[in-house]
Amino acid sequence: MVVPELCILCGHCVIHCPAKAKHVRDDVPKTKQLFNLKSRVIVSLAPSFASEFPEFSVEEMIFSLKQLGFWAVSETAIGADLVSQNIAKELDALQATGGKQKLFISSACPASVEYIKQYRPSFAPYITETSSPLHAHARYLKEIYGDDVGIVFIGPCIAKKREADVWNIIDSALTFNDLRQWFKKEGLLKKPSTPLDKTKEDFIPFRAGQGSIYPIGGGMIDSLKTYKKLENIRSLSFTGIEQIRESLEGLHNESLKAPLFLELLACEGGCVNGPGTRKGSSLALKTLRVNEYAFTAADRLPETVFETERDLSGSLPIEKKEKTKHSEEDIRHALRSVGKYTREDELNCASCGYDTCRLFAEAMLDDRAEKTMCVSYMRKLAQKKANGLIRAIPGGVVIANADLKIIECNTQFASLIGPDIELMFEAKPGLEGVDLQRIIPFGKYLGDVMTRSGPDRIEKEVVFGKKIFHISVFVIEKESVAGAVIEDVTSPQIQKHRIVKQAKKVIDKNLQVVQKIAFLLGENAAESESILNSIINSFSEDEEEL
Repeated sequence: MVVPELCILCGHCVIHCPAKAKHVRDDVPKTKQLFNLKSRVIVSLAPSFASEFPEFSVEEMIFSLKQLGFWAVSETAIGADLVSQNIAKELDALQATGGKQKLFISSACPASVEYIKQYRPSFAPYITETSSPLHAHARYLKEIYGDDVGIVFIGPCIAKKREADVWNIIDSALTFNDLRQWFKKEGLLKKPSTPLDKTKEDFIPFRAGQGSIYPIGGGMIDSLKTYKKLENIRSLSFTGIEQIRESLEGLHNESLKAPLFLELLACEGGCVNGPGTRKGSSLALKTLRVNEYAFTAADRLPETVFETERDLSGSLPIEKKEKTKHSEEDIRHALRSVGKYTREDELNCASCGYDTCRLFAEAMLDDRAEKTMCVSYMRKLAQKKANGLIRAIPGGVVIANADLKIIECNTQFASLIGPDIELMFEAKPGLEGVDLQRIIPFGKYLGDVMTRSGPDRIEKEVVFGKKIFHISVFVIEKESVAGAVIEDVTSPQIQKHRIVKQAKKVIDKNLQVVQKIAFLLGENAAESESILNSIINSFSEDEEEL
């Protein structure tokens, strides 16, 4: 279950859920409704369309979007250029004047902003207060075309849906997957049959500059440097939440000798690899296509764009849920509930999804996690259940591996084999590692069921000294593990059980015979009645003729 107030909208759960139980909200119906409410609806198209729809030229993409009902198409990268110019100007001023703040974190990726504000709040003050590219672009479009135009974002990011929810100037946000499905329903995945007029099918109000390279790692940094050289500002790019987490670990503003700008993108490889894109495509090819597309653009926007002073402030706000502080005793109690009594028991394997066992314990106390999420606990629990069942079974039980070495056996097995094995069992309960073939002559049957082409089950009666054993051999995992249940049919208790079992079989068989005889007798009676009736009818007809 996704907890909204804790979700950063990175989309990892959508991509990696094996049951495909997580789905992205479909805003296509909302967008279609927008066409009825506003006469002009503009698409803010992410530049990564070049990697997601390589089969479409720019003109074909714009034409197809207009066929869906959009009035015009503009590049979100224009907003990226506005952001680059604004941040470059601020950093350049910092170079000239200096200042205490040395660390600067980009606000371009909403999922990264959510992550930092939610889980690394000490770094939140260092996030630049400049709008995201989408927010800046929407403001610019409203400035040019009026407040009555509708604006719909289309791109690889599902976090943009949160931006659309927060900022009223963005009406809705679609993923590339949403768009592909919409194109498919409308039959627009095919190329137009007639040549298109490039002057009509063009971006409004103009092509973006190097903001087009934002979707790949380091793209924002390259774009910044087209506006200012920033020679004394060190810049680094990290993509993927794990890389972001590691990059911030141990980083402190006070320890920096020179200003550092961090470009952080939540998706590994950048926006081109976002959760709203097709999977299975080469990340290298996606990156290359965006590079090639950005190469056809100008370095920067026309200077006239920057003549107007505009407000570009507004990093994405979040409603942070206050974290409950748990006492050490509560945490230790939660850890003990999953079998972790000492520090050595805390494996910190992260299989549960939390980095440490203590974080997992806190999540359990917050009702955000369950004991069943702990792999080591579930394994121990399963082992205890299996051991309990093995000990409780009245017959002898033995489990062996592919080398016919004992994995586990019960006391009854040792008792059946003899006093020497009982002594071994007392010294080494379970007899783990003992060669099965050295203590019983019928161990080969376990090997037979483990072969790839062997049977799954073998039932045999074998003579062992003065005893007769009934053995049921079964495979647990082919070429790996098999087990056997052994009963001494010469023991009075087993004999009594077998006699009762055989008696029940005889009773059932006799009952079936009696039922069959009754059926046959009934069938014969019916046939006799039919013959007699035919004779009577025959005599009756003869009497009538006389």
